[in-house]
Amino acid sequence: MEWNAALYDGSHGFVPAYGLEVLDMLGDLRRKSVLDAGCGTGVLTEEIYRRGGRALGVDADENMLALARKKYPHLRFERRDLCDLGFTGAFDCVFSNAVLHWIKRQDKALENFYAALKPGGVLAAEMGGAGNADIVLSALKNALAEAGAEYENAFYYRGEEFGSELEKAGFTVLEMRFFPRMTAMSGEDGLANWIRQFCPQALKAAGEQADRVLDKVKSEVAEKLFFNGAWHVDYMRLRFKAIKEK
Repeated sequence: MEWNAALYDGSHGFVPAYGLEVLDMLGDLRRKSVLDAGCGTGVLTEEIYRRGGRALGVDADENMLALARKKYPHLRFERRDLCDLGFTGAFDCVFSNAVLHWIKRQDKALENFYAALKPGGVLAAEMGGAGNADIVLSALKNALAEAGAEYENAFYYRGEEFGSELEKAGFTVLEMRFFPRMTAMSGEDGLANWIRQFCPQALKAAGEQADRVLDKVKSEVAEKLFFNGAWHVDYMRLRFKAIKEK
């Protein structure tokens, strides 16, 4: 899908903020070459650079890359599909935050990550876990059905069985966590903006009834997801670290 980079940068800062924890899994990055796989608007590519790494950010979406290049002109960004990366033994580390659940051929992406790493190279990543945003997405599906539209799933969430996919690609899994993280959204329109950003195909299917669909979703989930003065999304995350031993 085509991303709204400005909305992403302005309303979903929690994505790179939580990504800092994943970046920490790579340890000392000084003088290391690091591929930021699915870099978005480049916030974490800049953090890799700030920590002393030699960073390359890649993403498939030109809107995201255009904003990244504008914000961080001193960094390198390239448009690349993670299923067709084209790197061989080029990086000490591969980092990926909130990206793999968008990719149907996750096996191919993992093969490319493995190929991109030098022997002894490390992959650290987080993605949406099985059941991610179930409360929101179930309500969205119901609201679309009432509007005479069909929900089209765009996500490929996984559980701890994903470790076997890493092993098939050649990795040795060092760490893996599957955990819930109720995540606060920014602003009074936070939940609606989450849907606008991450489920645009649903609102497109709703057509002129899109606003009504959003209101219906908010009404259905408010008791569970609006608290402490903010909207939340019921995130489930899968976070892992793996090594290319040879």
